[in-house]
Amino acid sequence: MEEYLESLFVTLKAILLLILSTIRNIFPTGWLPRKDVKGQTVLITGSGSGLGRLMSFEFGKLGARIVLWDINEDGNLETLRELESRGVEKTMGRRVIFLNS
Repeated sequence: MEEYLESLFVTLKAILLLILSTIRNIFPTGWLPRKDVKGQTVLITGSGSGLGRLMSFEFGKLGARIVLWDINEDGNLETLRELESRGVEKTMGRRVIFLNS
């Protein structure tokens, strides 16, 4: 009996997750609620290039406090300059750079 209830619970949970994921994939992302990151600190590793740089730009648009972290100091500084040109304020920097949006 206990195994039957456990399998029923797992099956119902799987069905619920399937329904929720279907709803999320049907509706455009603009319709669903998003987490507000304005003023929150976001650590972005690998911010000197690629995906990390793109994430820095997106979080900068959303008004998050950004911590840029990369082993490539030149790339990190280039990301910093681009963010500053977009209006994100620098608070301190070196290999790790803290930004306030």
